[in-house]
Amino acid sequence: MAEPWTALGVYLFKELVLKEVLLELGKGALEDYVKDFFKDCIKVGVTSAEPKVWQKALGEAIQQFLKIVETELEYICALSGAQIRDNYEIPVGKFIKNRAVKPLLGQAFAKDCLALEGGKLEAIWQQQHLPTMPADFDWHRVAKLYVNKVKQIIQQSPELRGILQLEIIEDLQQDTQLIKEQTREIAGIVPDFNLEAYQEGLQERYAHLNLDSLDTSIYDYREKLKLNSSI
Repeated sequence: MAEPWTALGVYLFKELVLKEVLLELGKGALEDYVKDFFKDCIKVGVTSAEPKVWQKALGEAIQQFLKIVETELEYICALSGAQIRDNYEIPVGKFIKNRAVKPLLGQAFAKDCLALEGGKLEAIWQQQHLPTMPADFDWHRVAKLYVNKVKQIIQQSPELRGILQLEIIEDLQQDTQLIKEQTREIAGIVPDFNLEAYQEGLQERYAHLNLDSLDTSIYDYREKLKLNSSI
C-alpha cells in the first residue's frame, strides 16, 4: 500500500528503498527546485499553473527516476536492498540536487523530447566524484526508461497536457509570424498586405485545377520528333 506524501502530492512506493531521498527532497525549498527542474522545457505554464501541479509532476518524476535507478542496481547489478541503501542513498540524493541534473531530468517533460542523453547523466555522476556504479549499470537504459515514465505522467495529467498544448500553439504562432516577416522581406510585400487572406484565396482558386487547359503541344512535338528520328 502506498503512503501519501503531501509535500509533493504523490503516493510513495512502499517498496522504494531510496524513498528517504524523496522525503528529504520534500523538506527543502520546493519552489526553487521546481523552477530549476522545468526551466528549460516548459516556458508557458510554470508561472501560470498552480504550484501543486508542478510539485506533483516533480515528485512523480523523481520517484520514477529513483525506482529505475534502484531496479537497475537490484536486478541488473544484483545488489541487495541493504547494499543499495547503504552505498547509494546519500550519493543519489546529492545527484538529484545537482544544478545540472535538475534541468536535464526536467527535459523529459518537453513537448518534443524523445530521449535524454544517458551519457550526460553518467558524466555528471563521475564529475561529482560519487561512488562508482557497478559495471553492468547502464545510464542510457535508465534515461530511456525515465523518459517513458514521464510521458505516462503527462498522459495522466490533464493540467500538464493542457500546458503542453499551449506551448505548441505558441510555437505555431511564432512560426507563422516569422514566415510573414521573411516573406515580406523577400517579396517586398507592403506591411498592410493580408498574407493569410491571400493564401486562402489561392487555395480556393486553384483547389480544382482544370488540367485540360494546359498546353500539351510541346509533348506532341517531342513525340513527333521521336517518331521521325526512328524512320
